[in-house]
Amino acid sequence: MAPPTAEIRALRVSLAVNTVLSIAALALGLLLGIRVLVFDGAFGVIAMATTWMALAASRKAVQDPTRRNPFGWPALVPLVVTVQGVAALATLVIAAGDAVIVVLDGGQEVAVGVVAGYGVAIAVTSAVMAWWLGRTRTDLVRAEMLDWRSSAIRAAVVAVGAGIAGVLALMSLDAALPFIDPALVLISCVLVAPLPISLVRSGVGELLEGAPAPSTTAVVENAVAEVTAERGLTAPVVRAAKLGHRLYLEVIYHVEAGSWTIDQQDEIRQDILARLGDLGLEVWPSIELTTDPSFD
Repeated sequence: MAPPTAEIRALRVSLAVNTVLSIAALALGLLLGIRVLVFDGAFGVIAMATTWMALAASRKAVQDPTRRNPFGWPALVPLVVTVQGVAALATLVIAAGDAVIVVLDGGQEVAVGVVAGYGVAIAVTSAVMAWWLGRTRTDLVRAEMLDWRSSAIRAAVVAVGAGIAGVLALMSLDAALPFIDPALVLISCVLVAPLPISLVRSGVGELLEGAPAPSTTAVVENAVAEVTAERGLTAPVVRAAKLGHRLYLEVIYHVEAGSWTIDQQDEIRQDILARLGDLGLEVWPSIELTTDPSFD
């Protein structure tokens, strides 16, 4: 199974754009001593590292199993998604701590015009990237899309905060200006935090063999219900778990002794698989016909 071409292309474009923006933010922030730009650039560097990991995972996760790894590497996908979320959360914690220290030290003035221009440019670019990535519906690209959405939020906060700073300067409220930069960082951290938290939750959920997304679950339940009705079977026990690009499906039917054959069991499996072809997942089915009422 080859890695999805659209996924690889989306990740490569994201990495290239993020590299340019992160280097620019770090250089400008360090040159002018603007913490919010340094924070944004550092956030981008972390995102670059996790995107590189996502590219590697995209290729490795679909490679053929080996003797040492007989079930392959589908767990790499939720693992990388979890790492992306944890790395982003760690960056937020560090940035928030630094902002608090700046506030306690009396604040730090910023170049309002530079910050405002940077915020608008990055917000627009990030929003466009998030929209473009949203057209490729894979777990790794979704994580990348959330990173860009996070960037758009941070940049929008920066632009709005710079505008407020400009208004304060016109009103001669200079005492508040040194606190604009750290305040922007703290506000960004609060607004952005839910996005990496969602990545951690989804990644850990898959690693713990949690149920797939409701949309996937609905397709599975409909497929099983249709086959069950067509075959005149009683409602089965159904369990499903998603791990990366793979969907594990267990369906257990309780039947009367001597009424079903192995050939018919195979037909039931094929009927269910045919109805799940549009999911875009590698389905590993386990279809059981049993006469043991206690087996579930």
